[in-house]
Amino acid sequence: MTGIMAFWEDLVRLLPGLWGSLQLAASSLAIGLPLGFLAGLALNSAPRPVRWATNVLVQVFRGFPALLTLYIVYFGIADILPISRFTAVVIAFSVTAAAYLAEIFRSTIASAPKGQIEAASALGFSWTQRVLHVLLPHVVLIALVPVIGICIIVFQGTALAIAIGGTELLGTAMGYGTLHLDVMTQLLVASVLFLTVTALLSGCEWLAQRRADRILGRSVEAGRRNRGLMIRIRTHTPTEPHNPADSISGNDAVRHRPTRVRTAQHHHPEHHPVTSA
Repeated sequence: MTGIMAFWEDLVRLLPGLWGSLQLAASSLAIGLPLGFLAGLALNSAPRPVRWATNVLVQVFRGFPALLTLYIVYFGIADILPISRFTAVVIAFSVTAAAYLAEIFRSTIASAPKGQIEAASALGFSWTQRVLHVLLPHVVLIALVPVIGICIIVFQGTALAIAIGGTELLGTAMGYGTLHLDVMTQLLVASVLFLTVTALLSGCEWLAQRRADRILGRSVEAGRRNRGLMIRIRTHTPTEPHNPADSISGNDAVRHRPTRVRTAQHHHPEHHPVTSA
């Protein structure tokens, strides 16, 4: 009983650190998701110079470790503009998450049905309307599962903020563990909190996957039914009565062409009686 109470006290003590990690992850994703979506659009449909520049930035920030990006932002921008640790972590994690999300959105946008986009253009939809009403629903359905995976990585990556003294779960656990000479216990409690949040996000990922499979399976089944219906309609559509003249061509058509017999009427005087005066 004493052990349970001690564990509960340690858990409550680390809740501010958990709140700090959630704030860092949510702020980073709030910036990284729109940036990644715009980068994915640029990689698909932007002019060639913009596409090349976007591709270079995406490859650079995917190639940098997140900790290196954090150091560059914190120690580089701090010499020019005074920023807080929280802001530095958010900027670093936002560009890193956007680089990985850009590739997810690029492939998802590329898989969007071209017929729907062309139909929207034919109906007079603007570029913004096509993105909001055609591309975005498709992206949300297909890319939701990998996006949740990126959310899990970003949340766990907030532990890197300990390198610059940021307020997050791992730093809070290390601080209390060092203060009370019980680092291992605090790390175990922090691991329980990390696992709890990750399990919740994994459950959301599983539900999103099931929903996507159900909708896509329904769409595929509807497409099969429509194709089968069209085949049956083409097979069982009654044809017009066959005209033998339609199968005759060339000289045969001239030979078999029905002729009209005209009877000549001879106008004899007896055929037109004269009316007596």
